[in-house]
Amino acid sequence: MLKVRTLSPVRSPISADSERRAADALKQMAEAGCDAGAPLNLLPETDTLRRFEWPWTNGYGTLEHDNLPAFFQPFACYSVAMDDTPLPADIGELLADNGGVIEHCHLYLYDDTVALLQLDVAFDTREPGLVELLAGHRLDGALSRLAKWVYKHTVYPTFHQYALGFDKRKRYKDAGAVSYLRDPKKLTVFRDVSFDSPDAPDTYVLWTGRYVVTQPSALNGPLGDSLRLWASYTGSPEALLEARQFVGSGNILAVADDVESQANNWLRGLSVCQLYNAVLSIYGGILKSSYSELNDIAGSRRRSKDLHRLMTDITKTLDHLEFTRLEFNEAIIGVQAERAKVVRATYAAWNLGELIEGSLERTGLIRSKISRLLEARKSQLDRSVELILAGIGGVAVIDLFISLTTASRGLERDDIPGVLDVFEWLQPDGSIALSTTILVLISFYIYLAKR
Repeated sequence: MLKVRTLSPVRSPISADSERRAADALKQMAEAGCDAGAPLNLLPETDTLRRFEWPWTNGYGTLEHDNLPAFFQPFACYSVAMDDTPLPADIGELLADNGGVIEHCHLYLYDDTVALLQLDVAFDTREPGLVELLAGHRLDGALSRLAKWVYKHTVYPTFHQYALGFDKRKRYKDAGAVSYLRDPKKLTVFRDVSFDSPDAPDTYVLWTGRYVVTQPSALNGPLGDSLRLWASYTGSPEALLEARQFVGSGNILAVADDVESQANNWLRGLSVCQLYNAVLSIYGGILKSSYSELNDIAGSRRRSKDLHRLMTDITKTLDHLEFTRLEFNEAIIGVQAERAKVVRATYAAWNLGELIEGSLERTGLIRSKISRLLEARKSQLDRSVELILAGIGGVAVIDLFISLTTASRGLERDDIPGVLDVFEWLQPDGSIALSTTILVLISFYIYLAKR
């Protein structure tokens, strides 16, 4: 028998005031000495969707515990019944030909519009059939399509109803969830998702990661060769037995004497990494879109009000990205025992450190772009003020010359040379011409000085 377990990040309408939730979680843990609140019953239960308690206790109780921040604890967990669900023909045929059965289908609702869909499939066939099954990409493609099919036909319709009825269902307030949960139609950071349509977009299943945990003896013979090839492992069987796992980009192969216990550790460790990997992927698209929008603003004459609104939204996005990074660092420290090894191996293999640095560099680029745009707008405003002041000053100078000319003609002669005697010889038109000439010379000097 061969069990292939999958974990797929998918988009959901669940998003919360994460910072407030994290602060309240610490307060609750300090007061009660337990997990940060009970899971919420967010989605309506149906014949195919049943809520269950998060099966792992949080905190530092024993080595079976992990001390995860609230961001990496699900709001709710649901089991998806697949017994009587008709599957697509190609997937049904693959399962039937290889004695395949879907053992587990679970949905974990996290923050930041991300959920994790777990699908564990067991194949009960002879070794030659398993070797053929693992060859090529038929199995991988079928599992990816299965995750998309389950999301489209079972999960997304419930998300759609949740988003449509968010403001109307009083029980959200009764459950206290209104303190954290945001209206899916009024998200400020994750504006790239919408659940208004009854049809699920293909992009809402981000990817499907697969992993196999097997006993060391399974690495011998043709099946072991097929498993190593399936995981793109190029080393020797002895090296794999010593390392105990190989983490590829999409397929993971691990060996353990207690398969079920280790598979449980991999699920818990991969949940942390897959969740944050999905968040980084989503932020990558949001940041690129924000930078493109900033470029459009740079070449337009949009109102300052619109510009400052966009700047405020982008700043919220960047600040929240920093918050999730700190929460991930805390989660890495909080995982224990075998899960710590899982997280470290996955972190290194998926280059999460480089992805984090890339996101931070992109945020730095956007922040500098915002600063330059604001500085450019400030310079434009300063130039406008200078022009207004120059206009006022010019009118004042001309008025002064005319006033001096007029005043000089109304004075009696005192045979004492003075300024008014000079203006007595000027006609009003001459005063205007002289003052205008002086203004032009001053303006030309300022222009040369600024250059």
